[in-house]
Amino acid sequence: MQQIVINAAGMEKRTALLNNGKLVECVYQRPSDKPSAGSIYKGRVQKVLPGMQAVFVDIGTNKNGFLHKDDLPAFQRLSNENKRQTSISNLIKEGESVLVQVAKEESGDKGAKLTALLSFTGHLLVYFPYTPHVGVSKKIKESERDVLLKWGYEQSDGQDGMIIRTGCETFPENEMALELNGLKKQFINVEKMAAGKKTPSLIIRPPFYYTSLERWLNPAIDEIIVDDPDVYSQIKEYASTYPVTYNIRLYNEKEPIFKKYGVDIEIQKSLSPHVWLKNSASLFINATEALTVIDVNTGKFTGKKDRSKTVLETNLLAAKEIMRQLRLRNFAGMIVIDFITMQSNADKEKVLEAMKEETKKDSSTIILYGFTKMGLFELTRKKERPSLLETLAVKQQGDIMDGRLLRPETFYYELERIAMEYKYHVDEALWIEAPSYFADWLNKDSEKLSVIEKRYDITLLITPGPSNREITVRQTGTNTDLKKRMLKDSD
Repeated sequence: MQQIVINAAGMEKRTALLNNGKLVECVYQRPSDKPSAGSIYKGRVQKVLPGMQAVFVDIGTNKNGFLHKDDLPAFQRLSNENKRQTSISNLIKEGESVLVQVAKEESGDKGAKLTALLSFTGHLLVYFPYTPHVGVSKKIKESERDVLLKWGYEQSDGQDGMIIRTGCETFPENEMALELNGLKKQFINVEKMAAGKKTPSLIIRPPFYYTSLERWLNPAIDEIIVDDPDVYSQIKEYASTYPVTYNIRLYNEKEPIFKKYGVDIEIQKSLSPHVWLKNSASLFINATEALTVIDVNTGKFTGKKDRSKTVLETNLLAAKEIMRQLRLRNFAGMIVIDFITMQSNADKEKVLEAMKEETKKDSSTIILYGFTKMGLFELTRKKERPSLLETLAVKQQGDIMDGRLLRPETFYYELERIAMEYKYHVDEALWIEAPSYFADWLNKDSEKLSVIEKRYDITLLITPGPSNREITVRQTGTNTDLKKRMLKDSD
């Protein structure tokens, strides 16, 4: 059973994909002016970098975006010979306005990766107004590809192009034509909106759930559960454009939706570098800025068979769980896996085949390089947004979560969810124990706390607690009683 669970009732928006009750992927969006993937901006070129064949673009956010020569329409229109000879300085100038789309979100000190080769995604097609290329999903059978390619090139004017997605395998020509016209109209509307706006400015930002639903929605999805009436209505309208009828349900129980479906617990587990396998073997995951290293350990598992079979069995279990963890934690870039040493090439091939099978479940681009001479397994996974760990935690000196502390913002939105849960109670106030650094963060800007208190009509009394990992409700009651108890406790 596959479910999409959407937590929209709060400032922080979260979208989760579950398979048989187990969390597969989770996407966060927090109130921010940071550029999100798929957003389109009217930007201004700040600096041309001939040495890097790229430019920095001011899109009106804190960090300039990065735009490479390969992502310029003017460059793509050149012949192959001219592409080799033409510098970016001849294609774009400082101060010039440019329409760009966010291809990869900000991460660490790096600004967003931008492209001027805009794309507009539908259920059946992805339309490229500036890219004269037609492609067909690799998942479509070879025998069906020629007909689809022919149709795609017939629709192109020589300047635009498209990718024909997996849903077109049966060649629903009328539906494809209607969607293509709709995507072209979206592009025309973006051009009109951009013409009427100053530079820099945001032109379009997709709804928080859009990118996730585009990747996850398929006939295998059994239901979509949403905890906000307005977003529920939006998603019903959005899902109605699919040929499949989806079961969409409004969640209105008192228990928070992510707690009800066990998502919060799974997210907490994903912050730990240690992962247990079913047979008591384990993984240890170490994420650095340069790469992610995963170590497979047999632990207490010895098995009843000979050692080689025990090792293969553990490595096959590990392969499946590693691919799940990469998707859940959204780790990307270079990834190195130290499987338990196998002497047999046939066993290594079985592990490689298991990894290939698991990549089919992940919508991100994954390249498997296989085992090196040193016996390590190498792969890369395309990065499109910050990892779950980057979103929820920040690197610190210490031993918490491999040297990381949860961000104050992570606790802040958790505090809002606690206040939301208690709005159904008769209590006037909550006494909350929180990590001392989070309490200090709130004290520096009292308005942050007031926003939550006013929104849910409850008083929040925050004191430093013993844990650096969680906030807890110590007591509930009237404002006066709780202050007396706090005073007594401090004596």
